[in-house]
Amino acid sequence: MRNHEIAMLSFTRLARISHETPHPLGRDRFLVLAGREACLAGWLDVAERCRTLILAENPHHFLSQSESFPDALRDAAKAGYFATFDSFCSFEQAEHLLYQNGEPFEATPENAGETAMTELAGLGASRRSGSA
Repeated sequence: MRNHEIAMLSFTRLARISHETPHPLGRDRFLVLAGREACLAGWLDVAERCRTLILAENPHHFLSQSESFPDALRDAAKAGYFATFDSFCSFEQAEHLLYQNGEPFEATPENAGETAMTELAGLGASRRSGSA
């Protein structure tokens, strides 16, 4: 069984790594995956932070149509949209990408929510100039 906390942490770390690159194309996709895993792990504050970061960059994102991340997950009309993100990056692919970047999670930290929020802390700043 997949550990949703490890998945949440993996996707938040990949969002941070993507954000730090000159062309952070995958950032919002990783944030959607992180938010979903955060909801499944019970870290609703992390899920809402992911949603806030996405909407700050893209106010017309599909998440803007829901009051919260959990509401979006419960919306049957959005189920197919969430499913497309699994093809973007599965949990196994996320683990592999983190290993390649020298940043894997060996075990769930004592407070996974705080660790995830730390990963997300630097994403509030505007993206680098020159990226679209």
